[in-house]
Amino acid sequence: MFQLYKKRGFSEFVGDTFEFLKLEGKNYFKNYFIINGPLLLILVVCIYFLMKVYMDAVFSTMATQNPNPNNILNNLMNNIPLFLSLGFVAFVLIILVSLINYSFPVSYLKLIGEKSEITTQSIFNLMKEKLGRTILFFLASLLVFLPIITIVMILLVLLMIIAIGFPLLIIIGPALISWLKLSYYDYITTENNYLKSVGNGFDLLKVKFWPIVGSTIIMYIIFYFVSSIFTMVPYFIGLATIFTDIQTNPDKTEAFSTISILASVVMVLSILSNYTLQNLIFLNQGIIFYSITDEKENISIKSDIDLIGSDSE
Repeated sequence: MFQLYKKRGFSEFVGDTFEFLKLEGKNYFKNYFIINGPLLLILVVCIYFLMKVYMDAVFSTMATQNPNPNNILNNLMNNIPLFLSLGFVAFVLIILVSLINYSFPVSYLKLIGEKSEITTQSIFNLMKEKLGRTILFFLASLLVFLPIITIVMILLVLLMIIAIGFPLLIIIGPALISWLKLSYYDYITTENNYLKSVGNGFDLLKVKFWPIVGSTIIMYIIFYFVSSIFTMVPYFIGLATIFTDIQTNPDKTEAFSTISILASVVMVLSILSNYTLQNLIFLNQGIIFYSITDEKENISIKSDIDLIGSDSE
């Protein structure tokens, strides 16, 4: 089983994230898609048809001899019940899928830390047990983290006038993200109140600020690079196919219909890749959390001593 409590530096924060996937990835993503897969499937179907309705309204207007922007609204109004219904369902599903995306990796790593059996049922039970705290964390963060992030971003934008804002943004942005996620890990894995966990998250961040920020930046670069492959490659292939078809068959209606489908498919792929790859970020922050916790509390050393005692018996 993967060793969570272990002293790590910058390279280990990144390397052990992929080591975790090597050892636990198959079981991790199998359970992830068992729990979150049905909701993700319904979500992407809703998004696909939402995009299809909107894009059809836009391109049906553009395909006319004298395109009128007001016709887009008229075309949408013809499908307004379907559009609003799909929009409402998609909104609810986004909230549910996001809650699972936050709580699943935390629950999985908590079970590893406790050396408990990891099954779909055990993960689901722990997620259900911590659901109230997860929702409370989200709501409280709107009052605590959102104002902080807003004020910091405004200051950074102002500092961009004198160029210093750009490097500060690269550093402070990941630091704020890591602070939020470390606070969440502390809040879910302990019985601390919200403000105590926020303070603990900040203290954990300060212990190894530069290695934590550096590994967070690296993981986000990987995240955006891989997600771009899943979305941009099909997008460019589709566009190349469409332009080839237009040259051989200059029927605008058919071309716009193909573009509409392509845009919807790219949106679906973007959502699937985004939610799935977010696990990399959460796992990386979890490894950071358990590593810094071990440095403060020497849990791995205590565990080794216990093992020596049990062996001697």
